[in-house]
Amino acid sequence: MNDRAPTHPPRASIRGLVADLSEELDRRMIELRKGTGLDAARPADANLFMMICRNPRTISELARDRGVTRQAVHAAVARLVELGALRLEPVPGNKRDKRPVPTELGQQARVKVGSLVRQLEGELEARLGSQDLETLRGLLLRLLAPASDENTSTLQPKEKGKEGT
Repeated sequence: MNDRAPTHPPRASIRGLVADLSEELDRRMIELRKGTGLDAARPADANLFMMICRNPRTISELARDRGVTRQAVHAAVARLVELGALRLEPVPGNKRDKRPVPTELGQQARVKVGSLVRQLEGELEARLGSQDLETLRGLLLRLLAPASDENTSTLQPKEKGKEGT
């Protein structure tokens, strides 16, 4: 038996499909980054950098959100600091935690990655068509939208009668 052979059940789960798509998009981004000067960062570090840019957080918060140890995030951040993409800033009122923030070089890398993302989305548009790509984007945004109740997961079903809220 080949462990690498994909198993596609008759009705694949949405979670599995999203995970498979994420892996495929990550693989394509690795290919696109080759030779751009951005390929010095590990793919997992690049994903962490993206998380930091999209929603700045402390190392502890990043570890909690990713479900990994603080030491693992600290090691990844240290690699990105060494590459010049991040710097660490103190968190006011907290002597232990640091907040990683992009440097000027990191911001320049974001611009380069932005053009690669547009290229990747162009490839997706060629496969799906512009209308289906925008439908997919809209559905993903709806799934990621914050729930109306702060104590409710965005993925929990809405109460009956509150579909329009």
